[in-house]
Parts: sequence; structure tokens; C-alpha cells
Amino acid sequence: MSRTPTSTSFSQTRLISLLSSLGGPAGGGESRQFGPRLGSLIDLSHSVTLADTLALLERQPFEPVDEDPTRAREDFLRVRAAMMAAVMRSLTPGSGATRIRWPEAVLESKGGEALRRFYTAHQREMDARARGLQERCRDALSGCSPSLMQLATLDQTLMDALSAHSRRLFGNIPDVLEKMQAAAREALLQGNADAEQQLKTDVQALLLAEIDARLLPVLGLVEALDEHLERE
Repeated sequence: MSRTPTSTSFSQTRLISLLSSLGGPAGGGESRQFGPRLGSLIDLSHSVTLADTLALLERQPFEPVDEDPTRAREDFLRVRAAMMAAVMRSLTPGSGATRIRWPEAVLESKGGEALRRFYTAHQREMDARARGLQERCRDALSGCSPSLMQLATLDQTLMDALSAHSRRLFGNIPDVLEKMQAAAREALLQGNADAEQQLKTDVQALLLAEIDARLLPVLGLVEALDEHLERE
């Protein structure tokens, strides 16, 4: 039976560290404790909603569903592989049909705008696939056991509360790309023939790290389901 990657290899820190090394804002200044970090990201209205959800969890009626819960893990692995394959096809000419393609003349003066459009097109696809996967995973958990149903309900509330923060985080990445494109263009003008390939490699690393970061909440649900199935 296939296993999902562990959360240690799926850490969002990978994306933040990569952004920092490529000219984005440096990470590491925030509190390392989970409680204060989470609290700083949730506003008052969402705090009230979260408190109400916690108060109602134990009274939530449970309705078991007669479906194979391992499909959630298989769905996760399938979607993750498809997202990564879509990135690779867009970066490699002739590797298969793709709607998103690496821009031509990316190191010309207007190349930064083309690179931004390329990346944001991938972000829209990532967001849609990750949200759909997370919804299906919640549905799978909700029919397994009362405790997993409660976890799925809490996950929905937390994701609603953190959605604005997630949009800000991922929305900042294209700004870093413009700096990367400008640096690569300057390197090309200085005689570095590999400047575009290095830029492409760095953008690929960012895209793959963002996939991992976007799927991290879903991975938590899948790991909870794995633990439940192992105890049965």
C-alpha cells in the first residue's frame, strides 16, 4: 500500500527558506510556538467563529459512510503527482500538452511581466486543485468516525480563518520573481550564457515548493486518517 510523504518532508519552511534565498523577505523572526503564531493570523470575527465551532463539535451528529477511506490517500498522491507533472511539462518543451508554457524571451526587458503571468497561471491551477482535494478529503474523514468528523469540521473553520493570510503569502511570490528575472537578465548581459536556465531551475524549485506548501493542510488530514486506520 502506498504511503503519503511525511509532514517533515512537506514543511512550509521549505518555501519560505527558498524565497529568502532568492531575494524575498527573510523568515525566522516570528515566534516558533504554534499558539502565538496561529493567534496572530486569526482576526476577532474568525476567533469567535472558531470558538463557536469548538463548542459545537461534540454535539455534531455523526453519520457513517460506507466507502473505502483509503481512497483519500490515493486521491492525495494522484493530485500531487498531477500538479508536479503540470509544472514540469510547462518548463520542458515537447514534454506533453500543456496550457501553461515557459515564456519566450523571458530575459528581455518585458520578460518580468511574462514570467509573472506564467507563475500566477500555475498558482490559479494549484489553488483550485488543492481546494478540491481538501474538500474531498474532509468528506472522506467525516464518514469514518466521530473524531475524524470533528477534525474535518475544525479544518474547514481554520482554513476559512486563514485564507486571507494564505492569499497574501502566495501572492507575494510573483514580486520575488521580478527581482529574479532582473538579476538573471543582468547576468546574461554580463556574459552568463546559462542565466535563463538558472532562472528556470529556480522558478521550478519555487513552484514545487509551493505545491508542497499548499498541500500541507491536506497532508495533515490524510495522516490523521492513516493513524485511524492503523488503530482499527
